[in-house]
Amino acid sequence: MLKKLAALLGVLCLVLLVMAFDEGQVKRGVDVMRTKIEPAVERLRDRAPILRPASSPPAVAPGSRAIVGAFAAPAGAPGGDLDVDGAVLRFEGAPALRTRPHRIAFGREPVVRGMGRAADRQIELREIVPPDARTPVAASPLCDGGKPGWLAVVREGGTLHLQIWAAGPVPDAPGAVVCGRFAYRGVGR
Repeated sequence: MLKKLAALLGVLCLVLLVMAFDEGQVKRGVDVMRTKIEPAVERLRDRAPILRPASSPPAVAPGSRAIVGAFAAPAGAPGGDLDVDGAVLRFEGAPALRTRPHRIAFGREPVVRGMGRAADRQIELREIVPPDARTPVAASPLCDGGKPGWLAVVREGGTLHLQIWAAGPVPDAPGAVVCGRFAYRGVGR
C-alpha cells in the first residue's frame, strides 16, 4: 500500500516539475494533484487510526502513583490553589511551573528532611524548566519573588507536600536555597 502511494507521489512530483516550465500550467497542475491525492490520504486515515490525533489525553490508570488533580492552598500561601497535571503545576495566583524528573530522594536524606516525611518515604525531586523554548522560567511568589529552580513533591493521602528551591545549584549541593514548604489539601490522585 505504501509502495503504491510512494510511486504515485513520485509520478505526481515529476508531472509538477515538467509543468513548472510552463508557468500557466502550474496552478492547474497543483489543483489536479490535490484532487487526486486527497482521496488517497483520506483512505489511508481510515485504515490507519494511529495517524489520527488523540481526542483527549490518556487518563491516569486507577492505582497509579501519578499526581493529578486540584489541591487547595493553605490559608495565606502564596500562589493560591494548585492544579497538577503531570509535569505541570498550575497555581491560581502564580506562574505555572513545568518540571522534569531529577531523582528520587528518601525522607531521611538531608535535602528533604525539612519536609518532615517518614525516613523511608520516597520524595520526587524535579527540575523546573521553561514552559517553552522562547519563555524563561518566571519569577514566582512561591519563591519570594525570585525564580524557582527545583522542587520536591510527595503526596500522602489527600495532602500534597511541596518544597521549592531557588534557581541555582541542585537541591542537595552547597548553596541551594529553600524558598518555601507548602502542604496542599485536595481531591487529587
